[in-house]
Amino acid sequence: MNILVIYFTQSGQLKDILDNLVKDIKDEAIIDFAEIKLEKPFPFPWTATSFFDAMPECVLQIPSPIIPMPELASKQYDLIIFGYQPWFLSPSNPANSFLKSEWAKVLKGKPVITVIGSRNMWLNAQEKVKEDFERLGATHVGNIVLEDKHPNMVSTLTIIRWLFKGQKKASKRLPDAGVSDADIAATQQYGLPILNHFKENNLASLQATLLQKGAINLRPGLIVLEKRGVSQFPKWAKRARGKGEPGNPERMKVIKTFQRLLMTAIFVLSPITNLVAKIQTALKMKQLMKEVAYFKGVQFEPGKLK
Repeated sequence: MNILVIYFTQSGQLKDILDNLVKDIKDEAIIDFAEIKLEKPFPFPWTATSFFDAMPECVLQIPSPIIPMPELASKQYDLIIFGYQPWFLSPSNPANSFLKSEWAKVLKGKPVITVIGSRNMWLNAQEKVKEDFERLGATHVGNIVLEDKHPNMVSTLTIIRWLFKGQKKASKRLPDAGVSDADIAATQQYGLPILNHFKENNLASLQATLLQKGAINLRPGLIVLEKRGVSQFPKWAKRARGKGEPGNPERMKVIKTFQRLLMTAIFVLSPITNLVAKIQTALKMKQLMKEVAYFKGVQFEPGKLK
């Protein structure tokens, strides 16, 4: 069995997740790792300016040139694992750039498992990835989501510390940033079920097995909150993009306004937003539970977050 693992990482966290995922099957399969690399990589740690200036192209799914990956055409793969992170409620720019590149044709006709490393909001990003899979002729057979399980405000502060200072480890008042070490190690439990489903020619039921093992923990209120962001982010992305390319002074005025409004929404309006989301969740619980079931699955229906 030949498995291809395609991924992008800046901090190394996603590579740790993927290494644990295949730990129990590496002696029973040939596993190749292929890292997505941009011709002009983003900085890490980021500056606030460079981070928020990446938003328009990310949200509008405008790809950047990637370093060629001709090795992907050198072998026939039986299964592909695609690891990525959401940025600004969309697939990260490197992940999107790969899916829009000529090298993504390796996915055609192949079963693909997605592995997401996120802070908390990943639904819209996954919908966009599913749409690309359909365009590319891939079959989405599984999804595993790892997220930061700390409260929203705490995870926001720790991700800011990590992004802009490069500090993942706990400080005096804040815990470690990102996915916990225990959750990363726990991804090892999914390897053998993946292998067994493949051997039994039963990938159609793989996601049900992964869910039984806890592959996705989705709170209904997250759907309500993400729908709000999905409705606003494209407006700001188009406005900024209309002012020019990254770094353009006129564009940066829009980016700065977006940054201030986003930070206000997170740190000032968040309690109100969460309360409204809880009320909406209670009033629409039956509908939301149907949506939870959909987002935990691998099927694709356009417009589910509108």
